[in-house]
Amino acid sequence: MKKLFSILLLSAVMMTAAQAQVCAIDDTLTVPGLYPDPDQIPCLVKNEATDLTVQFVNFDSATYQGLRIRVEYLIIDSITNLPCGVKWTTSKQNAATPHRFENQENGCIRFLGTTADDAGQYKLEVYVRAKTNLASTAIPVTASSVGLDVWVRVKDLPADACPAIDTTANPANARISTCAGGDTLVPVGINNITAINNFSFYPNPTNNTASVSFTAEKPATYTTRIINIYGAEVSRDVVNVSAGLNVTKLDVSSLANGVYIYTITDGKNVQTQRFVVEK
Repeated sequence: MKKLFSILLLSAVMMTAAQAQVCAIDDTLTVPGLYPDPDQIPCLVKNEATDLTVQFVNFDSATYQGLRIRVEYLIIDSITNLPCGVKWTTSKQNAATPHRFENQENGCIRFLGTTADDAGQYKLEVYVRAKTNLASTAIPVTASSVGLDVWVRVKDLPADACPAIDTTANPANARISTCAGGDTLVPVGINNITAINNFSFYPNPTNNTASVSFTAEKPATYTTRIINIYGAEVSRDVVNVSAGLNVTKLDVSSLANGVYIYTITDGKNVQTQRFVVEK
């Protein structure tokens, strides 16, 4: 019995240590939000390994459609537009419900990897599900939709100055990840399960119309969005998909020439594709 107790105790210590290694939480922070301020987060250096931790405190309440509501918990589902080669996880990676944070709970997000993407600022799109006192289930939202914008910045050389974050409408140093086919723009958390497979966007470049095809594991309601190179949403739609192969036509005739990001999500899983409009 004593030997069994020792083995169980050792296993518990090892499990706790493994979870602690994800990222170290700063429990001294008490005000909801991200830490440090975006322009104080260290730059990634092109072609060099990075290990970056961002702290946060979950919200107690938020304003939704003019009402002040209580945030019971949120779950981080995905983070898109990360520079290629960079992955993310959180201090709740190994939790029963991964990446779930309760009301006013402290947590951290860890970014690891090496990118060859261009220097500049990358506005991240953080997709979460938030459970509030107004809904019986968690509803999908984005961090930007509640006024919480997140950026990472890349510089060419260690000695270079970190590019300043530009929040104007058309920032000159705004960047979109250059991953071939957009594959690594898909959320890369260890616990992510992709419910959208065989995703294809064609032709690319496109002019007036494009086709989007994918297979879905089950029927669901999906939200599609198009984001321009400056991080602004230019279109949004809600579509019902069936299990199996789905093919839809996308009208881009109203878009000006340039680079865009197309995303499709069911609130849990996201597929993202970079595309070019050329007329």
